[in-house]
Amino acid sequence: MADQASERMPTSIKIALVGVWFQAVANAFGGFALLTDVQGRLDHGQEVQNLGLVQGLLYFSLIVAAVLVVCGVLAPRRFRWVRVVVLIIEAVAVLNALLGLVSGGAFPMLIGLLLALVIGAILLTDKGQDWFNR
Repeated sequence: MADQASERMPTSIKIALVGVWFQAVANAFGGFALLTDVQGRLDHGQEVQNLGLVQGLLYFSLIVAAVLVVCGVLAPRRFRWVRVVVLIIEAVAVLNALLGLVSGGAFPMLIGLLLALVIGAILLTDKGQDWFNR
């Protein structure tokens, strides 16, 4: 048990965690920016098309940011569920980026797609599995 506690996190897992933290910050920033924009429009009497959908997406973004922060904090403790949760979020991010690319999104969607694929690929490697299977 002492060997597991003193074992150093592999560099590839550290890189994946940097990506997870970046995604957490980006989701939080995007969610709060959208919340501010929607609230500003509503305060000025402007109509927001598909308000329920927009609000659902912005709250989903904030929830995902919070879950990614929790996963980033707990990843060094090597909980198996952290890897599973991050892989699920990355799968959703890949689908979101692909839909965004098809519907006319450009550079940000491509960056999101690449980041999600890299993080997912790292966590699916043997090192990724070994780190989270304690």
